[in-house]
Amino acid sequence: MAEKSNFYKGLKLLGAQKEQQLNDKIKDLLNNRELIEAVSDNAQMQVPRINRMQEASERMSIIMNYPTKKDVAGIAKLVIQLEEKIDRIEDLLSTLDDDRGGNVRGNSSDRNKRNAFSSRSKKKKSNWDSIEMEGSKKRISNFLNDSLLISSQLEFNSFRQGNSNV
Repeated sequence: MAEKSNFYKGLKLLGAQKEQQLNDKIKDLLNNRELIEAVSDNAQMQVPRINRMQEASERMSIIMNYPTKKDVAGIAKLVIQLEEKIDRIEDLLSTLDDDRGGNVRGNSSDRNKRNAFSSRSKKKKSNWDSIEMEGSKKRISNFLNDSLLISSQLEFNSFRQGNSNV
């Protein structure tokens, strides 16, 4: 049993020594200015090759009609811009709704006239108003969606044309 523990202690000591030697060697290589300069020069020689490969990829993407990394990044920026525009429009709509006191239909005299009807006619009227309100909201939503879609298509087309000219 004592032999096994001595063996493991010796192995542990040997491993620690080799680890220290390896770490020292790595530090010496990393501190070697000539090696760093050689690696840097080699990397600088690779830059034109990488640029040519990116340009070839861009040309192939136009021919094959698939998006590149730049296209996806551009679309991501456009999506973020659209989300910000939608948020601003929603804020404007909620501000307008608050300014009108939650009454989208108009002034309070209309509300007073509606209050004069019987409960049965009030129920019919409120159903009609809710249907009309939903239709109005849907029309506004469709209009905003169509406008944003057209805007994004125009921006994407101009972005795509700008990339193909480069």
